[in-house]
Amino acid sequence: MRAISMSTQSAFFSSTYPRGLITRLCGLAWMVWMLWEGAHKMLQGAEGNQVPEAFQTFCMDCHDSDTAKGNLDLEQALKHPPLDASLAFEQLITGGMPPAEKPQPGPMERHQMLTHLANRQTQMNLPSSRRLSRQEFIHSVNDLLGLDWDLSEALPTGKGTFLFDSDRRILPTEPWMAAVFHVTDRLLNRAFPSKGFPAEQRWVTQRLRHSHDSYDIYTRPTEEGILFSWTRANNGNSYSFFYDDFEPPLSGWYEIQVEAKKQGAIEGDISIEVYAGKYYFADDRPQPQRLLGVLSLSSPEIQPHTLRARLHPGDQISIHCYAEENFREQDPERGALIRRISIRGPLVDTWPPTSLSKTFAGFPLKVPERIIQTMPPPQPHLQAIGGGLQVSSFQEGMEKEYMQDGIARTFWHSRFKPEVASPPHFVTLENPHRQTLRGLLYSTWTGGNGNGQVKTYRIQASENGSEWGPSIAEGDLDVQLAHEQTIAFKEPIDSPFLRFEITDALSLDGRSIASIGELDVLVDEAPEERQWQIIEPADTSVSVLQEVILRFAKRALGNDPAQELIEASLAIAQRSMDQGDPFLTALKAGLKTLLCSPSFLMTPVIDPQDGPSTASTLARILWLSVPDDVLIEMTQRGPLNREDMRGQILRMLQDARSQRMVRSFVGQWLGLDGFDQVTPSLKLYPAYDTLLHHFLPKETEMFMAHLMRENLTIDHLIDSDISFLNQRLARHYGIEGVVGAQMRRVRLDPASHRGGLLTMGSILKMTTDGFESSPIRRGAWVSKQLMGNPLPPPPPSVPTLEPHHGLEASLKEQINQHTQQAACRACHKIIDPYGFGLESFDASGQWRERYRVIQPHSGTFQYRPEGYYQWADPVDASGTLQGQSFRDIQSMKALLRQDLKKVAYHFAKVWFHYASGAEPTLHERIALHAMIPEDPSRLGMADLMTKVLIHVMKDDTR
Repeated sequence: MRAISMSTQSAFFSSTYPRGLITRLCGLAWMVWMLWEGAHKMLQGAEGNQVPEAFQTFCMDCHDSDTAKGNLDLEQALKHPPLDASLAFEQLITGGMPPAEKPQPGPMERHQMLTHLANRQTQMNLPSSRRLSRQEFIHSVNDLLGLDWDLSEALPTGKGTFLFDSDRRILPTEPWMAAVFHVTDRLLNRAFPSKGFPAEQRWVTQRLRHSHDSYDIYTRPTEEGILFSWTRANNGNSYSFFYDDFEPPLSGWYEIQVEAKKQGAIEGDISIEVYAGKYYFADDRPQPQRLLGVLSLSSPEIQPHTLRARLHPGDQISIHCYAEENFREQDPERGALIRRISIRGPLVDTWPPTSLSKTFAGFPLKVPERIIQTMPPPQPHLQAIGGGLQVSSFQEGMEKEYMQDGIARTFWHSRFKPEVASPPHFVTLENPHRQTLRGLLYSTWTGGNGNGQVKTYRIQASENGSEWGPSIAEGDLDVQLAHEQTIAFKEPIDSPFLRFEITDALSLDGRSIASIGELDVLVDEAPEERQWQIIEPADTSVSVLQEVILRFAKRALGNDPAQELIEASLAIAQRSMDQGDPFLTALKAGLKTLLCSPSFLMTPVIDPQDGPSTASTLARILWLSVPDDVLIEMTQRGPLNREDMRGQILRMLQDARSQRMVRSFVGQWLGLDGFDQVTPSLKLYPAYDTLLHHFLPKETEMFMAHLMRENLTIDHLIDSDISFLNQRLARHYGIEGVVGAQMRRVRLDPASHRGGLLTMGSILKMTTDGFESSPIRRGAWVSKQLMGNPLPPPPPSVPTLEPHHGLEASLKEQINQHTQQAACRACHKIIDPYGFGLESFDASGQWRERYRVIQPHSGTFQYRPEGYYQWADPVDASGTLQGQSFRDIQSMKALLRQDLKKVAYHFAKVWFHYASGAEPTLHERIALHAMIPEDPSRLGMADLMTKVLIHVMKDDTR
């Protein structure tokens, strides 16, 4: 592997280790290094080549200086190099030029023309190295350390307007380096925590936190648990019910087990969406939630359902149950019944954790027995301090104990029969051990008419429970909401008795009554006693430290890391130990030196004669990580021949780590990384929900991964008889027989409207504005992302078209009127037909035969399943593509399959760009086009990807 110059690293790492200084020096080091690399030199292509006669024969009728059709004066362009001939080149290589009705050059003539244009191309001498993308950095460090901790969001992308984050033009910056330093610290501290690993704790919860009355009615307590029907917030968001008695004490992985069943007659499975986020009470003040996973209930018997998720302090677990048939059924008799939720964590993958066993392989470890703590059920604060309650009176079945049971639907009520208790109504709180009290916690009760809810109060203290002092707190309480309300004292008190007197309460019939849902004291919580378990090598000598760092360096940087970097790393680790730091602290200092060095952060130029370089490059492209032992061992024998390289590529595609590449490549190529930017209007598409939003992009990712791993033919991109669906997606698509939340391969009916990328809901939804489907926007996506048609930017003076339905002019007529200008017509002739063919799909990706238009509503928007729309014009999905007409999506797909070589060629270009970090030059495009057989319908995806990768590895030395 070519070692990156260490001239700046040596001075850098021999300096002191303060983080602020290291960041500033690092920024300067990178600047010097990039100047040394000569990142932006422009080299001119070959000049003076004889212009092939074929240009005069086949092009000058339309593109000489006198005609210059389409503003292309090819006659002058060929005379005066350098020449940016990309548009003309693409038209020529894909058969778009000369037009089909004109005489065509023969294969040799076309090749001469393409080669001449390629020779005239102005080329940029790109940097010989590029920085790792944030995903490459995170996956590489995780794999090296044996972790599974994604901190990619803590790193800037730096992608800007580039198509891929692997682009060589993305340079390291000082803010990026500062973020890398910070993230490296966090990952190293997770792998080798200075305090040790926290003991695993286990919790069980059966209680819900308070919910708004208007949503609480969609749950019902039963002897087995809590029964939920499906509801949505009035604004259309998913309304989640929060569970009490658990909050993660530390960031980490946790196992969440939900014991639940499907109750009642409901077709198909019931989905339970499990969320984490900050608790909120009412939908007018929602807090961000993140979906942890989806569970599927099919059995009428209670069964455990488990998911694993990352949680952080402050997270609250909540659930949202989805069953299309029981929307907002009050006091439900059917739905999802949850008995309890069990949580355990923070988890480690094994004991000892992989981060230790992998790093210190071959060295004995001192490993204590794993500690597991079962956490007791939480108590009300008053009970925890040994206190109790007394009341002025109570109604049978509504005793004082209900104020301390944690359930908002049960409550204490003053006596109202057979006779009404006389005021004052009060609750006495006993504090026998004179604990310091800072206030009270009060909640109304839910699920009834609110009779007796406290409007105003007064609090007094006493030393003997009979003689009461002056008021220490008084005020008003909110009777409309059931959220917990804090009554804070001006000064903490430790009196043995407090009296909470109801001075005014809500009364529906004028009688003097009082009721309270929950009442507790506010105290300073004692710090939790947590046990930490330290694991370290039995031998913590300097020689072990040096051996571990050297071995890590070879895995991270290849078998021949730069000696100066190794010495710097060892010196920093040695200095840490000399200062009295613990062994693991010194190790982290040395490893950080390696992980933050240019040798690790910059991918080197590909050297096909260097085995380690080949291994590093393949692993970076296909796994976004470092090589495994198999790849390292094979490349240590010497350069890989083409057959060996092909075998390794196919092996690596089968590995689960290739899913990282699929998500990265597909997300950026198809634009799925912007999937969240557009949400369909709930007025027009009320069925669109978080479940659909979660699974739509997964269909596309799983489909593409399957094409690659199974080497299915390239025509599956256009049309396919398979997809990956679950119950929610299948119902959205109108496909029967798919039950459950698990995504699985589904064979599509030949008559289905689905199949291929074009008709996937993720693509259809993403290429709209959330209200109307846009033939122009969708057509531009198909033209650019799938067909690779070269399109110039739209003229700046032309306004954006916003088509409307229900007008005298049809949608197609509106677009045709908009594109009458000559400056627009050339591109829209290519773009619009693709979009017209997709008009049978709405902005949520669902099939339609008529358009929807929003129907006005009075007042504030309130979600309803039927939405706010009316049906308008019938859909016209016909069009003309390259002189051939089509009537619908199926016939348009048939025409696209006739242009399959163009699709395959474009895929080869974008895969080359992703893998090499640079768009292919015109010469490279000639080589890529030659990889496509005359009958591309027999070309496998993995075969094409392998050919392109071998070309990158063997021939890309830019």
